[in-house]
Amino acid sequence: MPKRTDIHTILLIGSGPIVIGQACEFDYSGTQAVKTLKALGYRVVLINSNPATIMTDPDFADRTYIEPITEEIIADIIKRESVDAILPTMGGQTALNVAMSMYEKGMLEGIEFLGAKPSAIKKGEDRQAFKEAMLKIGMDLPKSRYAYTEEEALEAAKEIGFPLIIRASFTLAGGGSGVAYNIDEFKAVAKNGLETSPINEILIEESLLGWKEYEMEVIRDKFDNCIIVCSIENLDPMGVHTGDSITIAPALTLTDKEYQRMRDASFKILREIGVDTGGSNVQFAINPKNGRMTVIEMNPRVSRSSALASKATGYPIAKVATMLAVGFSLDEIKNDITGTPASFEPSIDYIVTKIPRFTFEKFPQADSTLTTSMKSIGEVMAIGGSFKESLQKALCSLETGIFGLNQICNDLETIKKEIRRPNANRLLYIAEGFGLGMSIEEMHELCKIDKWFLHEIKEIVDSESSITSQILSDESLMRRIKSYGFSDKMIAHWLKHNDGMEISESEVYQARIGLGVECVYNEVDTCAAEFPSLTPYLYSTIGNFVSVGNSAFTQSFGEFENSLCGSPLRLASAEFSAQPQNLTQNPRIADSVNTECQDSSDMDSSNTENSSIVSEVRGLSKNCAETSLKGCRTSNSADSREIHHETNFSKVMIIGGGPNRIGQGIEFDYCCVHSSFALNDLGIKSIMYNCNPETVSTDYDTSDVLYFEPIDFERVRAVIEREKPDGIIVHFGGQTPLKLANSLTKINAKIIGTSAKVIDTAEDREKFASFVNNLGLKQPQNGIAYEKEQAYSVANKIGFPVLVRPSYVLGGRAMRIVYDDDELKQYMDEVIAVSDSSPVLIDKFLEYAIELDVDCISDGESVYIGGIMEHIEEAGIHSGDSASSLPTINIRESMLKEIEQSTAKIALKLGVVGLMNVQYAIYNNELYLIEVNPRASRTVPFVSKATGLPLAKIATRVMWNHSVKKAESKDSTLEEALRFYDKYQKVDFTQSPLKPKTLQYVCLKESVFPFTKLSGAELSLGPEMKSTGEVMGIGKSFGLSFAKSQLACKNALPLSGKVFLSLASLDKKEGVALANDFIKLGFSICATEGTYKILCENGIEASHILKVSEGRPNIIDRMMNNQIALAINTSDNLSNKDDTHLIRTQIIKGSIPYFTTLAAARVAIEAIRDIKKYNLSQAFSLQEYLES
Repeated sequence: MPKRTDIHTILLIGSGPIVIGQACEFDYSGTQAVKTLKALGYRVVLINSNPATIMTDPDFADRTYIEPITEEIIADIIKRESVDAILPTMGGQTALNVAMSMYEKGMLEGIEFLGAKPSAIKKGEDRQAFKEAMLKIGMDLPKSRYAYTEEEALEAAKEIGFPLIIRASFTLAGGGSGVAYNIDEFKAVAKNGLETSPINEILIEESLLGWKEYEMEVIRDKFDNCIIVCSIENLDPMGVHTGDSITIAPALTLTDKEYQRMRDASFKILREIGVDTGGSNVQFAINPKNGRMTVIEMNPRVSRSSALASKATGYPIAKVATMLAVGFSLDEIKNDITGTPASFEPSIDYIVTKIPRFTFEKFPQADSTLTTSMKSIGEVMAIGGSFKESLQKALCSLETGIFGLNQICNDLETIKKEIRRPNANRLLYIAEGFGLGMSIEEMHELCKIDKWFLHEIKEIVDSESSITSQILSDESLMRRIKSYGFSDKMIAHWLKHNDGMEISESEVYQARIGLGVECVYNEVDTCAAEFPSLTPYLYSTIGNFVSVGNSAFTQSFGEFENSLCGSPLRLASAEFSAQPQNLTQNPRIADSVNTECQDSSDMDSSNTENSSIVSEVRGLSKNCAETSLKGCRTSNSADSREIHHETNFSKVMIIGGGPNRIGQGIEFDYCCVHSSFALNDLGIKSIMYNCNPETVSTDYDTSDVLYFEPIDFERVRAVIEREKPDGIIVHFGGQTPLKLANSLTKINAKIIGTSAKVIDTAEDREKFASFVNNLGLKQPQNGIAYEKEQAYSVANKIGFPVLVRPSYVLGGRAMRIVYDDDELKQYMDEVIAVSDSSPVLIDKFLEYAIELDVDCISDGESVYIGGIMEHIEEAGIHSGDSASSLPTINIRESMLKEIEQSTAKIALKLGVVGLMNVQYAIYNNELYLIEVNPRASRTVPFVSKATGLPLAKIATRVMWNHSVKKAESKDSTLEEALRFYDKYQKVDFTQSPLKPKTLQYVCLKESVFPFTKLSGAELSLGPEMKSTGEVMGIGKSFGLSFAKSQLACKNALPLSGKVFLSLASLDKKEGVALANDFIKLGFSICATEGTYKILCENGIEASHILKVSEGRPNIIDRMMNNQIALAINTSDNLSNKDDTHLIRTQIIKGSIPYFTTLAAARVAIEAIRDIKKYNLSQAFSLQEYLES
């Protein structure tokens, strides 16, 4: 059937800010949905509060509302835009929950649900309704009971018996869930689950810990045509949230009979739940002892796993689901990659591995044990010809300092303990255990991971001893080792460990090339090469593979029967026999493998046995360096599917940012995508290089060619040599590609835009300090130290407090304010692990300074000031965590002029071509330069949305035109680019430097934090970044925009009630005026002893409240009884550390609006005034703001 014509305007609800469990995979899905609906001729209205998303660009939807995702605002939008239908299945749990709440309140009368009916959402999300539906169709479920009170929960626990799994209904990423082994743990988890569930419902079920977990991505159309897009297997057994588990596609340890049972069950479940126009994710568990299969849960929407399955297979689930939602059937939809109908089930002849990315180093107090509640921030995906290759490529993609199964520990007891405990590094401990001689049986007993996977990991470990000097001259051995996924860097490490060879990664690379052992590039085409592919989506592999249709899958790996594994059919690539290891000595432990490889000229080749081989390799290296961009040769044994894309067009390669993590997230992917779009506008072929399956950048149609590979020098170099691009962009993916700039320059790769030399000058503290002094700009007093004694000397010369940090890091990693020598000593002991041999930077900390961010673009001759943002929080809070306002609110005009002129001077003198971010501080009415980043910053999307000028697109156009000297008109390269993209006529071309016209509205960026997901994490802000995402508030006044930003990040400001004050000693005097302002607004005040005393002394009416340590009823009791409307807690007194932690923990648990800085609290007062003056629920589209 053709598309529906009875609906015209469709509202798509986005997922909001990036949080644990709901990341940029929903920008990927939502962007696909918006593009698809627009292409089909529908009028699309979008609501999403996240400015860092591609979907909120004003060019995508007809009307884009960057507004809080609340019922009242959505109702206003529906009325304003005459919406006919809503699509809530592309915005994660946020969209489903708000849509269902509105439906149940009768707020969506006459509005049709697309993708999934309310009844289907109810059945799929409500655990009681889901259980009843599954029993109706004869599905096996874990023994379970539902509870709505703590008393009912205790009854269920007695009936089922420990251990128990507790799951909350209608929550995100396992929120409110947990495992309980005893009654005390159960009471705590059950209470939290009841509080977390929006319908106060929890499911208590028998423990399936140790069972194998699988997922099926299913699509169904209205004619009951069903397909499985992809089967996914969790390497970690039940008990670890699937978002935190290592997962593999396709499922490798299922028998054909088990797979067919699961496939049939998935179809039955979708039919019963009522998902008849879209995609769903169904999760199963299988008891490895007896084969019992149970249903765990299903998501009646596009999910995190849907994005992974789409990238793993090349099948665009979100696009297909959107077309099904508006009337198409599967056989009417064409697969963009092959041109075949979408009703064909994808078939793949490679292995995909996803590994989650954690950032526990940011939250040392948090419990790092992995449970049923998700904790990871991002993920990577790798594709290989075997599980071994795929696994090691994924490990290299994580950017955690490892490049394979790195060494981590040499103590057997510690290793066993960590293997038993699910944690982010368990895979590395397993490898260590095998290195110490542990058996597969012993390992399985500890971790319950399937023996087949353990066998594969053990083979990788056993093969390490084969990496000797022979590998440099033995093509067969080199090919086998590389087919196992070993990076050149890891091979260099094992050559040093096994044979004492001092050899660099580059020398291994050249030796390998000399042997003809090179990667080949195959396509992800959904059909295992059965049909021709139209879109180049590529991955590398090494091996002797013959690919003929579906037979490639079994020919690549072979059939493997092993009594250890318990299944009759396995996929394996076993070539090395297991060698027994001495339990008393671990051969894997050697000198640190995290040491950066040196240049070949610095290598010590004193080992006489191997010196001739090293010399030969160096001779080859020298010869190859002269022509290093020769192009990648094709081995005679290469896969017959290897794809070559020759073109006469210019082409530019964009290196992405890798996995999401705190400090480097979706904002940088936004810039990479915009860069690709700008290259398309220029008629240039774009090559995207990334390893993040969640992102829009890795969508098959974002760029002309996509390489899904680890972002390391070895793999990037191979693609450069293969593609021979006319330019490479390293400035948009954050610190990840920037770190490659020098290495790429050494092999004569052409970086367009700001040069590697300029980047190094900005990043190197000594060089930059000299540069700034020559410009005559002020910087805080600073110094540099390479060792402890030098650090003490510098800090004491500058004077405490000082701000200390490593160089070449992002997100304020290991940045700290220290107040004396003891704190500095502790810091220096810790920092070595972060920055390797890089120096430590020491700056005078400017207390109470106002900080600002500036984003600008330069073409080397002129400068455009994209935006100047004023931080709400004062100095000491990382810029990525501070709220910020555009335009500025408290900065006088003369200071703004000085900022503009200083920024232009820096950009031109430094030699920046493209984007640059500058951070300033105003201290005692004087301007200080804090740092310069000659790249895209995380504020680029926010500034672009606020001003209507796409900074990354403009910068890309400038970088390309500058590199080829195309601008021959009287207009500068920069001016030409600005005019090309100035759709809303926002640029003031009369100013020097160029800048946008004054905005008639205020935009506020606010950060979102993961404290609710990371148990034990300290609710406090400082110089090290902790936020996972951001929201944007837009309003006619500063107060209104701040109020909207708080509403969007679920910190809604109250209009009345009791304000709790607990202030640090330095804040108490200022707290008097703050309390007085709250009283004038109709609030009452309560405070702990010290703050209460100061308030009383100044005539402020307040009530005294006990700290936790002082008795009952105390502040925690008041919070639990809903007697606190707003909490302001800036306490930093070490003697009250326990009290402060308990108070802040309860603030998070009770979802109480809070602020931890006085600066934010002051702004909150202004916002509350404006809420009372304006209608907070009245929404305006981004297009309306930009056109005003």
